[in-house]
Parts: sequence; structure tokens; C-alpha cells
Amino acid sequence: MWSFLHPPRVLSLDDAQRSRVQAMSEAESISIDQFPTGCLVSDGQRRILYANRYIQDHFGYRSADLVEVDLFTLLNRASQIMYETYLVPLLEHDGYFDELRLTLQTAAGESCAVMVSARCEYGNGTRIYWSVSSAKRSEQLFQELTEARALLEQKNSLLHNLAEQDYLTGIRNRDALTRRLEQIIATGLPGQQTFALAFIDLDGFKAINDDHGHAAGDQLLRQVAERMSDNLRSNDLLARFGGDEFILLLQGAMGESMIRRLLGRLLEEIARPFEVDGVALSVSASIGVTVYPQATDIEPDQLIRQADQAMYEAKRTGRNQIRFFNVQQAEKDVHRRTEIDAISDAITDNQFELYYQPKVDMRSGEVMGAEALIRRNHPEHGLQPPSAFLPLLDGTETGITLGQWVVRRAVEQIREWRRQGIDMHVSVNIAGYHLQHPDFLEHLRATLTAFAAVPNNRLELEVLESSAIEDVGQAARVLQLCRMMGVKVSLDDFGTGYSTLGHLRDLPLDTLKIDRRFVQTMLTDDGDRAILRGVIGFAGAFDCGLIAEGVETIQHAGALMDLGCLWGQGYYIARPMRACELLEWVERWRQSGFVEKFGALHEGL
Repeated sequence: MWSFLHPPRVLSLDDAQRSRVQAMSEAESISIDQFPTGCLVSDGQRRILYANRYIQDHFGYRSADLVEVDLFTLLNRASQIMYETYLVPLLEHDGYFDELRLTLQTAAGESCAVMVSARCEYGNGTRIYWSVSSAKRSEQLFQELTEARALLEQKNSLLHNLAEQDYLTGIRNRDALTRRLEQIIATGLPGQQTFALAFIDLDGFKAINDDHGHAAGDQLLRQVAERMSDNLRSNDLLARFGGDEFILLLQGAMGESMIRRLLGRLLEEIARPFEVDGVALSVSASIGVTVYPQATDIEPDQLIRQADQAMYEAKRTGRNQIRFFNVQQAEKDVHRRTEIDAISDAITDNQFELYYQPKVDMRSGEVMGAEALIRRNHPEHGLQPPSAFLPLLDGTETGITLGQWVVRRAVEQIREWRRQGIDMHVSVNIAGYHLQHPDFLEHLRATLTAFAAVPNNRLELEVLESSAIEDVGQAARVLQLCRMMGVKVSLDDFGTGYSTLGHLRDLPLDTLKIDRRFVQTMLTDDGDRAILRGVIGFAGAFDCGLIAEGVETIQHAGALMDLGCLWGQGYYIARPMRACELLEWVERWRQSGFVEKFGALHEGL
């Protein structure tokens, strides 16, 4: 027989307590009876309020027999001691404990090892919910749980592999490749993780889809993936990026020559014909490559973009070849984009200004007009010439915006001078890419309309000879429409662009402008003097006006007039100046004696 700390007893319940127990059993018995383990409910005085069917089925007690019974009647002495010394403080502190081994006496008087868990609820009436199962069953449940957990892990592993697998080809997919790159970059110390990333795009795949159908295209992609996989090293990772694009991760330190050998072998394998439904199909591939590590920290998506950019370069230059991403050039491109953005902000901040260099008739000294030359008032570097920013803008939308600003500001300045009593012609330089921009004529027309008080022929467009002959037909059409608006057209730097007589015949020109390099050496170089003589002859033959830039001395002016060029522009006449300074210069020019010097020089010729 068991001994007890307290003798077994049946506690009597008053009517209110009986009603409470009955209400509890009716409300909770249905759910508690469904528990897969034994369930006892007791109050704070160890009185059993309810026992579910599991207790009856496994330990022989009828539920009704246990109601009002002291819980200690079911426990041996060791378990009673455990209850008093361990369970009660634990329940009072946490209200919960899990998986404690106790010994319980069955209705047949047998000792049974059980695993007990309990949860205590405090309130108007304290209740303790006991979960009871045999130790043997508990071990069985644990084993089943372990097996179920292993099965779940296996299932999760399978799902993980499926999530990283390309559904069509069976190789890794885009997400798997990206995660692998993230792991390598995140876990590797500087210099310890080295790899190359190759972006592979099939050439001619779209035609196969169009001619043979998407089913044939899918079969081809599967064969391409299989053939590439068969020719890789064990530690390389091939993934399908999407469509007919693949990415290859080549791990390990390799020089460019080794990378080219590995990828060159793939190009050869891809170029071999594939058989799809009895039909031989052929494709090639373009491959772009980037390497890691680089001088600066870089993210996986940036590496992929680098390889992608190099791949497009391979396609652009002929396909079926390998191109490496040029990190140094990319850094220059980033710097250029930063500078272009700064220039764009400078336009908004009104940092640009037009300077004007006068053009004169060297025979009479009369001021014929001025050339508008752009300058930037940089907040840190001061006044900057065009060479500091225009080369960066070649072919960009910011360059177009700045060119449009120059045209509008020049026409506006003509209007201001006319209001001040000076009728001045102004020429502006137009870049070739600006001249051929689809919006060029529309913007020019809108500018002239906005300043309708300015005669259109007071504006002259100076086009570089080299840019005009890049596409003579297009340039001729645009310039002809400009002339139809009344705008003058000048061919700048004539003699440097290798124009032919046919070009001069086709281009609608008002003026030829002789490049300064011929003028500056004409006094000492008979060859350049002969070129000038020929250019002046061309101007006469095509009925064009003629002006020479680079007039640095009175001797240059005299030599030009001697050859028949009467209009000039250069430092001997005036340096470029602000618009507000030009009117004062005109007055000083008329009083300075330069007019008489030119006249006397002309008389002496």
C-alpha cells in the first residue's frame, strides 16, 4: 500500500460547488474528451473536478468516481513529495510546467509511470489542467514526433530545392543564383572569395521560337542547359536567369585567359547543332563577364548588371563572342553621369552665361555682329570655358537642354540690344547631335515666335564642318528649313572636316568660317596660306560670305584682306565679353583708331 503525506479523503461539496463542477463538466467535457492524452481538472485544494475518457480507458477510473477525490489518492509518496516541493511553487510562479515523470496508481492497484504536464489558471476559482499519458506512450509519441519532424525537414528540403530550381531546365533559377552570390559576398573576407560571373544570352533564339514554335524552343533551352552543365567544373553554378538568358558562376581564382578558355568551350558547345523533333537547330551565344572582388564594395545585383552590360557589348560588336566588363571605364561613366547631373542642376541654378566676341569688317571697321560663347560661373571653380563641360554633354539630353538655352538666350539678348539702339547679329554654335534632334526645328520656331520683335535673320547658326558632313543629307534638310525661316547658316571651322565640293554644293550656307589654325600660321606657312587662298576661292564660287577667326595681329588682318577675306574675328579685335560690356566696347572701338588703322591698312594693299 502507498503511504501518504495526507490520508486519502473524499471532499464533500456543497450545492454551489456541485453546481459549479457540473457546469464545468457540461461546458468543457466535449472538448476535453477529444484530447489524445489523459486530462484531469483540479482546483487549488487538489480536488479533482473532471477526468476525461482517456483516464477511464487507460487507467480504469470512471470519471464519476474521481470527482471530489483528492488528487493525492492517485500518486505514490515520491510523486506526492514532488507535487508539494516542486510542482506547487512552479505552478504558482509560472502557471505551467511540461513533461514531468510521476508514478500513478491505476484502478486495479498497479503502479504506472506517466508523463505529466500542467497549466494553472487563476481567477475566481483556481483550476489546474493536467495532461497525463503513460511514459511508454509518451516515448512512442516522442519517436513519432521525431520521425514526423525528420519527414517535415525532408519535405522542407525538397520544397527548398524546388524553390531554387528552374521549372523548365532543372538547373538553378535566378533566386538561387542571387542567394548564392549574397552568401559568398557576406561570408568571405576581403581577397578570400574570388569568382567570375558570366551572363550568357542565346543568339538567334527568337527566330527558332517564331519558326518552330515555343515547344521546340523549350526543348532547345533544356538541351542547351544540359550541354553547358556537362562542360562545367563541379564547383561552378549554372542558373537560368529567364527566357534564353543564363548566368554562370565560376568560383575560384582565375586569370582572364583561363576564364576565356572555359567560356570559349561553352561557346563551341552551344554552337554545335541541336536536334529537336528530328530537326537540326543552331544557335550561338554572346557572353558578358565581370569579376569579383573589385576595388569598391558591390552588391550581387550590381555584378549581374555589369555582366549583362558586357553581354550587350558582345552582341553589339558581332555576337558569338566574349566581352569583359571594364570596371575602370564604368567608374569613368559613373563620374561622367555625376558631372552631367551637376551640369543639369547648374542650368536650373542659372550658372551659365553667354559671352560675346565681336565680328568686324576689317576694311571699314564696322561691327558686323558677335559670336555667342557659353561660360559657366562655377560656385567653386569660378569662370569655366566650354571645354570644361561641353565634351561631357556630347549626345546627351542635358546637352540638348543647354543648346536650347543658348539659342533662346541669344535671341533674347538681340532684343535687349535692339531696345538700346544697337542692331546686332548674333551667331550661336550648334552641335551636330543637337541639329539632328527631332525637336530642334520645333524649339527654334517656338523661340523665334516668342521674340517676334527680333528679325529672324539677326540669328545665325554656326555648324561645325565635321558634324555637318557626318550626315550631309539630314543636315542639309534641317539647315534648308532654318533658312526658310530667315535664319542665317554658317559652316564653322571650315577646312578641318575634309569637305568635298559636293558637300559645299549640297549644304545651304550663308557664310564659311575659316578655322583659326590656318590663320595663325598663314604668315609663316606657305601651305596654310595656299589653303586659305583655296577656301576664299570656294566661298566666291559658291556665293558665300567669308569670315576668318583667329585674327591675333594687324599683320594677320592685312594678310587676310590681301587674299580677299574682309571679315574677321580674334583677339586683336576683341576678346569675348559679357553682354553688358559689348555696347561700351563698340563705342570705344569706334573712337580707338582701330577703324582708321584697318582703313589705312586696306588702302595700303
